[in-house]
Amino acid sequence: MQTHEPEQLERHYDDVNRLVELAADLDDIQQELKAIALKGGKRKAFYTLTVAQTQVDVMVNAIQRQINQLEGGTHELAQPTT
Repeated sequence: MQTHEPEQLERHYDDVNRLVELAADLDDIQQELKAIALKGGKRKAFYTLTVAQTQVDVMVNAIQRQINQLEGGTHELAQPTT
């Protein structure tokens, strides 16, 4: 492992953890919006949040691939964290 890789790994882990937190927040927001909409008699989908959640998943998977390469050169994708 080169000297800059531990710092890079730490940044990747920090990024993944923050993205997982954001995904949870997005899910909470979506559930709350659904509940409020249903109380008002409306069935509404919030596609913007779904797109954002998908983007978070894609970013987490990309960072996880980088982490895997830095940790051991493996190219297998770890289980999604979101």
